Amino acid sequence: MAKKRRSKKSQKQMKKIISLILGLIVVVAVGFFGVESGIIGGESSLVPLVDDEHAFSLHVIDMGQGDSLLLSKDGKYALIDAGETMSPSEKESREAIFAYLDSLGVKRLEFLLLTHQDYDHIGSAIDVLKRYDVGVVYDNGVEHTSKTYENLMTYLAEEDVSYKVVRDGDFVASPWSGVSIEVLSPPEDLIYKGKKADVNENSIVLKVTYGETTYLLTGDAETEAEEYLLSTYADIDADILKAGHHGSSSSSTYDFLRAVTPDVILISCGADNDYGHPHIEPLENFAKFTTADKIFRTDIDGDVVVTTDGKEYSVAVRNAPHDASKILISGNGVKV
Repeated sequence: MAKKRRSKKSQKQMKKIISLILGLIVVVAVGFFGVESGIIGGESSLVPLVDDEHAFSLHVIDMGQGDSLLLSKDGKYALIDAGETMSPSEKESREAIFAYLDSLGVKRLEFLLLTHQDYDHIGSAIDVLKRYDVGVVYDNGVEHTSKTYENLMTYLAEEDVSYKVVRDGDFVASPWSGVSIEVLSPPEDLIYKGKKADVNENSIVLKVTYGETTYLLTGDAETEAEEYLLSTYADIDADILKAGHHGSSSSSTYDFLRAVTPDVILISCGADNDYGHPHIEPLENFAKFTTADKIFRTDIDGDVVVTTDGKEYSVAVRNAPHDASKILISGNGVKV
């Protein structure tokens, strides 16, 4: 199958973060996450969040050493990954996802997309399917023998849940007007290491576009997947990058970042995790393309939300104010 190539932008469109740090507050009376105004550029004046009733948001849920991303617009929601992790406990990580979704009043997920088969990305998937009305489940179709994945596939079949496999060139059916969700990877013939299709390298990579704003969501894609993207697509430029593999040194190469040229970088990792994520190598690379005040980590910032009206975008964090002085320090305590 011929690969679809897109023309390179002659110039990256001007983007403006209208609020770098917006604190998420809890309105206890109704159990609802609100968004408080924040300080821009270190000034004392407060500025509002993107003011658009049709704004699109990416929520990086702080569920520990794993991934769970919520997409939202116009009262409709979709979830990318639903992991569980031993740090914090499985129950705590699962409950963190539920608490976040419930706080927003989520009853239905238009789709649940699982980027790959690792436990820290699919461990809570069955529980999500039991708790919420889910329209369709997507994954990459890579065969995997873990009990967690086998149980998930059995559940989908027994409960007659709509299930689809997506690979590069596919588009996920978007429930939102004006939002495009394109699958950039894995390739149709997958990425192999030895005789097996590699789980991380075959993560579903998504390019989500709303107006002039683009998000690149990479799952646990590593260097070979990044090389595939570079060799296949003329343009992978994005404003917001969800860093691959929790900020591991196996992802986020200099060449990849040079092609993406992200303005905002998001890292999902657990506090004091056993892997030392994020590693120093990707942090060093990130610092070459953006500044610490535009790099956000769930282990430091808690839940992170990036909202756009299609032109401007804002970043909200639960643990406001965002402390940029901590961002470029690896999980092992090494400072850039």
